[in-house]
Amino acid sequence: MNIKIPVSWLREYLKTDTAAKTIAAYLTSSGPSVERIEKSKEDYIFDVEVTTNRPDAYSVFGLAREANAILLANNLKSTLNPPKGLDLNLDPDTANKVGLDVLVTDYKLCPRFTAIVLEIKLNNSPAIIKNRLEKCGIRPINNIVDITNYIMLETGQPMHAFDYDKIEGAKMMLRESRVGEKITTLDAIRRDLPKGTIVIQDAKKLIDLCGIMGGQNSQITNRTKRVVFFVQSYNPVSIRRTTQALAFRTDASARFEKGVGQESIKAVLSRAVYLAKKTAKAKVASELIDIYPNKQEAKTIRLQFAKLNKYLGIEVNPAKAIQILTSLGFKTTLEIAALKATPPSWRTKDTIDDVDLIEEVARIYGYHNLPSVLPTGSPEPRLDSILTKVINLKSALKLLGLTEAITYSIISKELLKTTGIAEKDAVELTNPLTEEWQFMRPTILPSLLDVISKNQNLKSNIAIFEIAKTFDKQKTGLPTQDLKIAFALQNSNFAQIKGLVENLFETVARKPTFSKFKTESTLAEKSQGAFVSVGDKFVGGIGMLKSTAADYFGLDTNVAIAELNLTTIYNQPPAIIQFRPIPKFPPVIEDISAIYSVLTPLTDITHEIKKASTLVKKIEILDIFTGPKLGEAKKSVTLRLTYQMHTGTPTQAEVNRERTKITKTLETNLRAKVRK
Repeated sequence: MNIKIPVSWLREYLKTDTAAKTIAAYLTSSGPSVERIEKSKEDYIFDVEVTTNRPDAYSVFGLAREANAILLANNLKSTLNPPKGLDLNLDPDTANKVGLDVLVTDYKLCPRFTAIVLEIKLNNSPAIIKNRLEKCGIRPINNIVDITNYIMLETGQPMHAFDYDKIEGAKMMLRESRVGEKITTLDAIRRDLPKGTIVIQDAKKLIDLCGIMGGQNSQITNRTKRVVFFVQSYNPVSIRRTTQALAFRTDASARFEKGVGQESIKAVLSRAVYLAKKTAKAKVASELIDIYPNKQEAKTIRLQFAKLNKYLGIEVNPAKAIQILTSLGFKTTLEIAALKATPPSWRTKDTIDDVDLIEEVARIYGYHNLPSVLPTGSPEPRLDSILTKVINLKSALKLLGLTEAITYSIISKELLKTTGIAEKDAVELTNPLTEEWQFMRPTILPSLLDVISKNQNLKSNIAIFEIAKTFDKQKTGLPTQDLKIAFALQNSNFAQIKGLVENLFETVARKPTFSKFKTESTLAEKSQGAFVSVGDKFVGGIGMLKSTAADYFGLDTNVAIAELNLTTIYNQPPAIIQFRPIPKFPPVIEDISAIYSVLTPLTDITHEIKKASTLVKKIEILDIFTGPKLGEAKKSVTLRLTYQMHTGTPTQAEVNRERTKITKTLETNLRAKVRK
């Protein structure tokens, strides 16, 4: 979160002769970062970035606290002067005492609520207040509304003011909103409230969208004579949910979302009354209301100096550590080998352990003052992580011309049907946002096929892959989340997808085995598909997309698909790679064509050829043809065979002898008709 701080306002609480640019430099090195310094006439304005864990620094005085501690640690003169009026006597000082009935229905929603009624004279704010508000980007309105904004910028604590006479029955009840309730906020927008929103109602109506913006029906106008000042803390989670649901965020909600301190709330209200007395001739017209049932208690933390020195790499003077923490508002005591520190009320949420104290000492001391030391010792041998393996695999697949796809892990009921998995056997979301996001996908393939279906108008053939986790439902406990890889290749064939998968296994250094489909598959043709295993572990399947599935996705081309379980693959031992010398003698290459049954797998053909001839070192698929001229249920397959020996180039007689053995084997075992 970024805030704008006029340096002249900062110097009201930070008494130092240090130049503005020097203050900015020290803040940036050890605290909230000053991103820009703007010049405004006689003043400078800091544009400061404050981390989300430091809501105490979202203010002028909060930044002054930080700057004071940092300057003192760097031996620069500095004194912190708190705002005036933090401890006023808030007893009624008018004869026209009025009542105000406040009820907080749930202290988890509002841990502390303070309020007081004032008689005021509405007018313009003094020039100094108007000037400071304008420099921070806030338009002055009147002396009462301006005080609420001024207090928020000064202390970081949002507050609000109501017209007391517009509160029906002088009653304020803080509660959660109900279904169907609405409120018109100060910006004149009618808002439908989600159930559970923190609101305030009087005897008849809603008057406040708590922590975000007040209601229009209770706003300060020129006729206002009496006001309610109230300062409170809210449940940060509730405020955040409401701002998200309404898509509506304000400066106040941004602070309440991060959590504001509870102990300082009464002091902030006192400061607001002080300013009202100065600028609006205010008189306290009611008793102080302070609802604080569960007092916030800070935890005392013990820090051993040995641990502090070990973490920082230097010997820190105990007195220096005490001085730093004390300047930040911590109550500290010194022990023999340690210190005890109790965080101030504004630091109880982000300072909970001794490492937090170490961080405070380190940043105020200055990270730049800590020595730079190279690590010693020898690095541990690094084993390849699954992430590294996946990155290498992706790179290899992209070099093969494939495009990586990234799709949602949640699929619709319709896509789930294409997998053949019943709804009861899939992981279903309890509260899906839409019908498109109902189930955690058990397979990646439907998502890839959906991608091809939506991109068929592309001129080039689509060849995509995705590596992602899938979700398999278990009888008890959480679903199994295995890492899988899936392929979908447009205008492809079985040989191409098998070759691609073989390339993948070469990359991951595992040896696959392929076997015929023994059962029907929902997505792949039984006659053009194969199971894939590594060792005795089943890892997936490959094949051609079934016509019924192609019709569902509206695909009119041959689509080759594959899905493999990478988790199982990587859990298997790598294949043993044996050295084979490069043959010294050239090979003999020839083509062989034969007609087979259309049901004969290519794997069976290549297997029979290798079984028949030990001289065949390589088999390439050149062509697969089907047509009426071949006869019903027939296909022609042309293969390129490479004959090679280590003792010399095969002679023609040796090649003829091997071809004869191959022809006989194909004709006998596969009933092939080999072309002579």
